[in-house]
Amino acid sequence: MSHSDVRASGAGSPTSDGGDPRRWRALWIIVAAQLLVVLDASVVNIALPSAQSALEMSDSSRQWVVTAYSLTFGGFLLLGGRVGDLQGRKKLFIAGLIGFAVSSAVGGFAVNEIMLLLARAAQGVSAAFLAPAALALLTTMFTTDAERAKAFGVFGAAVGTGGVVGMILGGVLTEYLSWRWCLWFNVPVVLLILGPAMRGLTESKAARSARYDLPGTLTATIGVGSLIYGISEAIEVGWLGTTTLVFCGAGLLLLALFVWIEHRSAEPMMPLRIVLNRVRGSGYVVVVLIASGLYAYYLFLTYFLQLVREYSALMTGLAFVPIGAGILFGSLGTGRLLARMSARSVMIGGLLLSAAGFALSGTIQPDTGFWTVVFPSQLLIGLGIGAAMTTVMRLTLDGVAPEESGVASALTNATREIGGAIGISALNVVAISVADGGRGNEAVTDGYAAAFLAGGGLMLLAALIVVMSRPRRTTAA
Repeated sequence: MSHSDVRASGAGSPTSDGGDPRRWRALWIIVAAQLLVVLDASVVNIALPSAQSALEMSDSSRQWVVTAYSLTFGGFLLLGGRVGDLQGRKKLFIAGLIGFAVSSAVGGFAVNEIMLLLARAAQGVSAAFLAPAALALLTTMFTTDAERAKAFGVFGAAVGTGGVVGMILGGVLTEYLSWRWCLWFNVPVVLLILGPAMRGLTESKAARSARYDLPGTLTATIGVGSLIYGISEAIEVGWLGTTTLVFCGAGLLLLALFVWIEHRSAEPMMPLRIVLNRVRGSGYVVVVLIASGLYAYYLFLTYFLQLVREYSALMTGLAFVPIGAGILFGSLGTGRLLARMSARSVMIGGLLLSAAGFALSGTIQPDTGFWTVVFPSQLLIGLGIGAAMTTVMRLTLDGVAPEESGVASALTNATREIGGAIGISALNVVAISVADGGRGNEAVTDGYAAAFLAGGGLMLLAALIVVMSRPRRTTAA
């Protein structure tokens, strides 16, 4: 462990092998919290029609139940990562958990759409402080390549399966209880995590105190938030709509200003060396492309199953079990693969496997059966993305100084959120363009199939980027 990283009490002193004696117990605490963050982005999706009816929300405002969360989550991630580096990651992790539970409880008691949207936005802010602290703690607690590979395999499984678990959970809670339980569910889970987290996590932060980069903080937070907002508006008004162009343009200008500020700052919020590393920078691009394809796949397969195949909310959630299982096994198996193959080879293989799954999904017809196309395509996509995403998350943190691990992990989460927003908007345009002019389920299905094929193209592009990146020297990356 670098001398520039401070460890405080909470899980004992390092053992002779350089690892924290309670690191494996801490891993499950971190994974449980990360699972909450990821599944909460999707658990509300299936419950949304019930919430819309109960609170008398309009069709134009219902999307903000989802977008309010992703907007604040993505917008505050870099700030959350920096605060954790300077003030302490364990401290921020605990604060994020408490904030997440309180905002979830408030959202469950919502009596109108404003109350619900504010609660969802507060959940996003809490998640933005919780998520980078969790990943940074994982990075600093596991110091050997072999153990870090296993830890990231478990963590990657939580990240990859969180969306699927959220949809299944949303279907069950909505079907048998109420949409409000999709929010209230977080409270008892946080209470179960909180005590072990306070006892079992080790505090760590940068050894030297530093000033906050206020100009960088403002330009990064507002820039990312503006970009995500503009992208989300493309679903409603199109890519050439005034709102989309204004907010995307403003977001890009602010992010360009952020880069200029960080280049000149003596104590930057995000040191540019983190992203200028060729392999790490390529990794962030790959995260964007994977998230673009995966998030859009979840959305369009949900539409296909509910609108075309007429599945119930519960059956739709259960129909995503194969991709969840695929991601789980793909992520957990990555540690063994990295012991025999280079990280680069694992990523390329995973991306090609997922591309094949997307291509198979692109053959759907209105009468396509679950077992003939949906099931095998989900398994292929899940296994491939599970292996690729777990590996790329490690690459984006490999070689980062411990005192900067919070910012680096925040950037990994931010690129995933931005990628998801871009993918949903961009592939929605593809689906609408192909289906435009047609009528009935056949035209709609053709649009979904085109979106799936485009998602496969994104996986191939990601594989090409990995091929062009510089090879790693070690197999464990």
